Amino acid sequence: MIAYINRLLRFENPGKKEWIIYFVCFLILHVPALYNYYQKDFENAYLLFAQSLSQGKLTMPSISYYGDLIHFKGNYYLPYPPMPAFILLPFVLIFGAANCNIVLIALAMSCINLMLLYKIFIRANVDPRILSWCLLAFFFATPYWYAFFTTHSVYAFAHISSLVFQLLCLHEFFGKRRMWLIGVLIGCSMLCRQFTVFYLLLPVAAIVFSDEKNISEKLKSFGSLFFSFSVIVSVYLFINFQRFGNPLDTGYAYIIYQGELKDRVDLYGVFSHKYVLFNFYSFFLKGFNIIFDGQGLLSIKDMDLWGTSILSASPFVIFGLRRGLSPLYFRSFLLAIILIITGTLFYHNNGFHQVNAMRFALDFFPLIMVLAATGVRANEYWIFRSMVVYGVFLNVVAFVIHYLRHYFIFM
Repeated sequence: MIAYINRLLRFENPGKKEWIIYFVCFLILHVPALYNYYQKDFENAYLLFAQSLSQGKLTMPSISYYGDLIHFKGNYYLPYPPMPAFILLPFVLIFGAANCNIVLIALAMSCINLMLLYKIFIRANVDPRILSWCLLAFFFATPYWYAFFTTHSVYAFAHISSLVFQLLCLHEFFGKRRMWLIGVLIGCSMLCRQFTVFYLLLPVAAIVFSDEKNISEKLKSFGSLFFSFSVIVSVYLFINFQRFGNPLDTGYAYIIYQGELKDRVDLYGVFSHKYVLFNFYSFFLKGFNIIFDGQGLLSIKDMDLWGTSILSASPFVIFGLRRGLSPLYFRSFLLAIILIITGTLFYHNNGFHQVNAMRFALDFFPLIMVLAATGVRANEYWIFRSMVVYGVFLNVVAFVIHYLRHYFIFM
């Protein structure tokens, strides 16, 4: 029995029975997240959009309390990319929007993500001695955990949806590498989180630098990749045209922002070089920050909802800077990460709100996780494990402070 439990903990050749055990444990662990869903007094906007789609409409119902809805020429719209609503559409058609527990759907998607990431690590030849630690790191020592807990919100559900397609893309990239399918998956991910479009660098680099294909075969691969990608993206362009009369108009400019974000957008727009310094600090330098108030600043108020830098919250990512994959993979992964981060640095928001880590880092975390898992050396495994434990600890502390402070009086 002890030997079997050790096998389970190491993710040693899991079969169907073992995966059922993992999924059940994942469900039990996240019962608080399911409970948290029923404490909310608003519906997820993607559920509402899926309901509109089921009725053949692109407009949204008028719900003035939901700030991110935009009002354009007498109609309400959701400005964000539509793929998460497409994912929810079958559930809405079967059960109705009012009966869909979106956190439970995200839980099923997270179980898929767990299996996909395991298979990716196997295909990337991650050492079995740290494979389970890498899975622990990704789901519990990164922004993923908070995103899952907050999938009642439109932003977090978009991240979980995008990660399904990101991981499917990497699974295909390390496997059969069918370019038409990779194009579809990247397109679907982009229709959840736009900056993941830079995942295209991976198949492009693989095609360009492949030694096994002649020019004709490379052109065929390019055509297959970009045709399938374009078909998916054209859905987004069509929806934008139907709503705003311009396929390139996403609607972000019509959002009625609040607080600091309103001040920023009113002064400098959605994207600006003015945001680079703040976002660079947030992504790479900012430490774990608990907000104190009250007399003498001795009472805990909450976590700093502007988050914690990637290096502070998930220090194990530093191993991703060391090449463990082939030079081609390593460079294309790293370049895709750099481009996603660069685009994010110019954005008016760093992911607020988030209790720990950087939510927007989920747009590239599968890439950096694979690099880190393959970059750590055997004599450094204890350091890697220690960093993972530290990252999980920070997330737990942030959750306890944020959620218990909001739902129970304990400080």
